[in-house]
Amino acid sequence: MITRSRFIVALGLAILLVTSAGCTDSLNAGPLSYVDNDALTHELKGKANLAGKPALQAKVRAALARIFGESPQRIRVPENSGFPSGGLSLANFRQVGEGESARIEPIYHQLPDGRPDPNHRQTGGYGLYRRNCLHCHGVSGAGDGPTAAFLFPPPRDFRKGIYKFTSTPSGARPHRDDLTRTIRDGLSGTSMPAFDALMTPSEIQQAVDYVIFLSMRGETELALIEEGSISDENDTEALGEEILKELTAGVFDRWKSAQTQVMNPTIPRTKSDHESVIRGRDLFLGRTKEKLECAGCHGALAKGDGPSFVPVDVFNMVVFGGDPSTRPERVDALDETLKTLWNQKPDDWGNPLRPANLVKGVFKGGRRPIDIFWRIAKGINGAQMPAHYPTLNEAQIWDLVNFVLALPYDPDLLASPPPMPRPKLAEAGASR
Repeated sequence: MITRSRFIVALGLAILLVTSAGCTDSLNAGPLSYVDNDALTHELKGKANLAGKPALQAKVRAALARIFGESPQRIRVPENSGFPSGGLSLANFRQVGEGESARIEPIYHQLPDGRPDPNHRQTGGYGLYRRNCLHCHGVSGAGDGPTAAFLFPPPRDFRKGIYKFTSTPSGARPHRDDLTRTIRDGLSGTSMPAFDALMTPSEIQQAVDYVIFLSMRGETELALIEEGSISDENDTEALGEEILKELTAGVFDRWKSAQTQVMNPTIPRTKSDHESVIRGRDLFLGRTKEKLECAGCHGALAKGDGPSFVPVDVFNMVVFGGDPSTRPERVDALDETLKTLWNQKPDDWGNPLRPANLVKGVFKGGRRPIDIFWRIAKGINGAQMPAHYPTLNEAQIWDLVNFVLALPYDPDLLASPPPMPRPKLAEAGASR
């Protein structure tokens, strides 16, 4: 449901939406509550936190409730957050008016002429998320849903605002189309399914809005924790209104600016002929003046076994060799060289990384030529795949795209070069 209510003078008006969870026509019975970021209450090594600062913890919770709503059932959409139609797609009811005169109205799908369709009430992003996404990604978008422990790679934690497979510059927030593709088409080789057959295009956009909402809320929470970590617990001015205004504006602006930052190539794709594929192969193998080090991660035969990472059998033993909760024990059992290498290769969420086996032709972020172009040109956010533009020009990137797409059908492209010598550490074995 949506209402207008002034929640912070510095932040202006907000829209209040109400969801139907817990009502007789709810998608799932029972209300839900947001889950605090661990950094709000726990001391985390190397990370800003508010452990031992209960007054500042309370301020963060209160600020999040005023800005984004006190629970998933009562969503506030801050002004200037950039949601289409003022955020109406986030829920299935809206509150109109305030106080005793307030009333709750359903939100309907729109007819082609823009009028509401009284026969089709929308589910809303929260309802769709709760039905389809929450069991993996969790109530607050932390990737901690009840099925998350059984999945690898783990479900994405939205709270940092970092998404791996985007069309925007390295480090930027994703474009809406990036999130639409992920929800609609899924991520090949992962547990993220395609929802194209389960949601209408309108419903997918509702889910996109709710994912962005969770990201904005999570980013704001982290920004407040970081600010509070350098503040005095007894300072009554800490985390005041001006700071809230500045931090939230920064979060919203990053998302809004990303919608105009798509890195579309300025030249068409090079024809995928033999000459282009061979030029791409030479780039991959570091035979050109640019001296790329693709094989250092992906391996001389592009099987994801380069010497910059632990051997595949070691990786599989640690990741899949038992209960995920005992994974640190399996890491501790490695010899010191392998352990050091392992600890150098987590993603930004602390999960173990593995370079793609390009011979398999399974590309998580999509296998269209433009998808591969983006992976090479701008890298993969949160991972250790670097951006190669402008080190490479667009024509060279298209040559690499043609090579990568040709390789699964012609693995002999890399059969002639001898395998790269692996450092001694790879022969050390998986355990003491």
